[in-house]
Amino acid sequence: MKNSERAEKIGRFRDILWVIAEKGPSAPVAEEYRILRGELVADKEVVELLPEFVIECRNIRDFWNYIQRAFSKYAERSQYIEAQLLPIERQFRPERQRTPGIRPLEVRIEYSPIRPAALGVHKFVSETRIAQLRTLSPATFDLRKLIRLCEEINVAYTGGALLATAMLTRAILDHVPPIFAVSSFSQVANNYAGARSFKETMDRLDKAARKIADGYLHGQIRAKETLPEPQQVNFEAEIDALLAEIVRTLS
Repeated sequence: MKNSERAEKIGRFRDILWVIAEKGPSAPVAEEYRILRGELVADKEVVELLPEFVIECRNIRDFWNYIQRAFSKYAERSQYIEAQLLPIERQFRPERQRTPGIRPLEVRIEYSPIRPAALGVHKFVSETRIAQLRTLSPATFDLRKLIRLCEEINVAYTGGALLATAMLTRAILDHVPPIFAVSSFSQVANNYAGARSFKETMDRLDKAARKIADGYLHGQIRAKETLPEPQQVNFEAEIDALLAEIVRTLS
């Protein structure tokens, strides 16, 4: 099969997913979905690039169950589908190979007796704050990793991945101290010359959020476990205060 044909098939498959994301399992594309997915999965040049949900969702009902649990609104579903498949399509178009795009983290929903409950469209880090970070171009710091951590914590939190939310919160805390001219987040909380309210907020991140994440990161397997609830890992207000100070400092 020619690469141009592969690109067309991936593009058409993307269109089919959009239809299912809008109309649900009754969409009149069941047979086309089955045939086209089978061709893509059977193609050795394509299958290694496909998102896991394409591999796992054998029919349109499987995909509908996946996408409606991950995103409650059609606009978000369509954006996610495009973000997952368009970079793959571009890789098989010679004129676009230099700019295939970057696929965001895939939403993973585990089908298990105890499954994470998706928390809807509420974002842990506001899109406005992420947009503010993107406008910054400080000479001393590259903010791309910080922005990606914020994007990934949103994917984790809205998807109900609460262990990942706690760990990504800890990753942000470990990542940003040099912006405040210190080497650890404890120094940010204790020594940064900010307002008292900011110090108290950072102290909660240091003493609560960091400790909670450490417990899940470093705790070894036990005979009995408990899993986190959203209330335990939700430090979005404190993280927003931290990011706001970063924006102010680097502007």
